[in-house]
Amino acid sequence: MAVKPAISEVISNSPLALLERHAGVCVDCVERLPLYFEEAQAGRWGRAGEVREDICRFEGLADELKQDVRSNLPRGLWMSVSRADLLELVRVQDKVANGVKEVSGISLGRQLAFPAPLTTDLRTFMDVVVDVSRTVVKIIGATRELSRSAFGTRQTNVILSFVSQVEAGERRSDDLQAALRAKLREYEAELSPVDAIFLYQLLAGIGDIADNAEKVAHRAQIIATS
Repeated sequence: MAVKPAISEVISNSPLALLERHAGVCVDCVERLPLYFEEAQAGRWGRAGEVREDICRFEGLADELKQDVRSNLPRGLWMSVSRADLLELVRVQDKVANGVKEVSGISLGRQLAFPAPLTTDLRTFMDVVVDVSRTVVKIIGATRELSRSAFGTRQTNVILSFVSQVEAGERRSDDLQAALRAKLREYEAELSPVDAIFLYQLLAGIGDIADNAEKVAHRAQIIATS
């Protein structure tokens, strides 16, 4: 029986290392979203602006790393991993950071916060999104380790376990988003129609961060089980 070659024989470790770093920077963005809304909910817009500057800085670094990943991916025939899979992985991964920048930008641009009674549930929602994103970094790290194990079953199972955690977290984020939307509806009469629309958009945007993290996990799963 022919031995399946290690992925390290097909591609260099450099793109995978950059992918892992890119994932970490994207999570740096996500981890600042609760900090941003902590300031926004308190009406400390100057401090909220400072947190968003950090978000924009990390998002810019993520863009640079995305270009580095694309530049370092070898061309030609790949035996075990599709170049297209890794390009799609970094593309969707980058949308995680973009989503944080967009959500914080909408809020800061309008100096828009959620009704105070939603603050605790909002924080719970964002904490779940952060946890999902952190698990994705573990998946990318495990995918890199896979390059050293010739697609070993143990390492593949580690990735699949992480993917299941991400899926469970994403479902929880959906449930929390739905509950927040229902609670927000109770305060619509106290909000301007435009503000209400943007608040619903913010909830959807925060949820999209978890959705995109799940897409990254699924792309890594494809690589791990190819």
